[in-house]
Amino acid sequence: MRGPLTATDFGCEDAPAMGAPRTVRGGGVGRWRTLAVALAALALFVVQVAPASADPDEDRLAELARQKQELERAVQVSRQNAERYRQEASRFQAAVSAANARINTLAAQQAAAQSEADSLRIEIEIAQEQLSLVAFQLTETAALIGSLKAEASANERQLARRQDLYAVHLRTTYRQAQISPLEMLLSSGSITQFTDRVQAMVLINRQDQQLVSEIRSLRASTAEKEATVAQKQQEIEGLEDQIERQKASLATKKADYERIVAEMKANITTQAGVRYEAQVNKNAAVGAQHQANSEAAKLNRDLERTEAAYAQLAAELAARSGLGAFNGRMAIWPVNGTVTSRFGPRWGGFHNGLDVAAPMYTPLRAAAAGQVVTVGKPYLAYGDTATVVIIAHGSNFSTLYGHMSDRPGPTVRVGQTVTAGTVIGYIGMTGWTTGPHVHFMTIVNGRAVDPMPYLP
Repeated sequence: MRGPLTATDFGCEDAPAMGAPRTVRGGGVGRWRTLAVALAALALFVVQVAPASADPDEDRLAELARQKQELERAVQVSRQNAERYRQEASRFQAAVSAANARINTLAAQQAAAQSEADSLRIEIEIAQEQLSLVAFQLTETAALIGSLKAEASANERQLARRQDLYAVHLRTTYRQAQISPLEMLLSSGSITQFTDRVQAMVLINRQDQQLVSEIRSLRASTAEKEATVAQKQQEIEGLEDQIERQKASLATKKADYERIVAEMKANITTQAGVRYEAQVNKNAAVGAQHQANSEAAKLNRDLERTEAAYAQLAAELAARSGLGAFNGRMAIWPVNGTVTSRFGPRWGGFHNGLDVAAPMYTPLRAAAAGQVVTVGKPYLAYGDTATVVIIAHGSNFSTLYGHMSDRPGPTVRVGQTVTAGTVIGYIGMTGWTTGPHVHFMTIVNGRAVDPMPYLP
């Protein structure tokens, strides 16, 4: 009796379904031989397929297989969606990290520019204080110049008076010089008068000399002070002009740095917006990923329930095989190869068998003696092209061999008794799979269990 099975019952990585099996060619030497071959093929078809449509359990098994196939496709879609959302989340996380790195760089540049701008501002403040000091010195110097000019003016007035007096003295001296001492003596009324006149002349000469010295000293002092004041004023004006230029230069630099700081702040704001948008997109992708994972997990749970029911029905086929209970172990492995996926959780679901990879067309052997209960492609109408053989080793124990080759196809038939090591078919890639391998299941009391403890 043939039991239904889909390729993804094997828990292998999904792959596009392969096409329907090719038509087997046949031929003969005459009409009767051709007719005989056709009748034999029809009889074999009736033996292996007809019971599946006549048995209500087979119909239930077919319905479960159809549901299982739909669930597997839905799980595949959900897993693909989850992976796509995970990639999107990773991409947005990379954008967030890049934005953070850019923000850190801009912040460091901003800090450096702000520090330099602060230094320039301090220099400007120092220059302004120096300018204020120079302006104070300039004011003091201007006041000194005014005082010196006032003194010089007073000295000039005094000098004018002294010069007038000196002129009078000169005229008097000139007139006296026209009189000889003898004439002065003879014109004097007495010796005392003569002596007084002589002393007056001497005093006038001394005063004249003193006046000339004072006039010269005042003029020289005033000229020196005026020259010093003019020089200091020029120095102050030059220093003031220098400070003004320095102030303008520093102000320009400060404006440039403030512009740079403002631009960096704007860039940081822009990058923060980019980061926020990337974070929002990442959160959305992560949420979608979680939702897809939750959906895949739910579908996997439904799939596991369907697989459990499928295994139960497959066990019923074994129970009706007429065999006794099986309490031993497998005699051999179905094929020598590499175990690529073990029994247990996988991809957010559960892998209900053991995947063993081997080259195409490697012979597959019965792991123990038993009776063949399912052969072929029971669910080709549902789009499942997997070729399957199930062997009942006892009323409580069955083994399943999936993804078998179509050409050559299985070498056993339903109802056939096999021994351990009997070739039942060949490694293939029928159904949904990404490489040649066999999906090997052990079904004990209606439940898929880990094959490893039963293998030698």
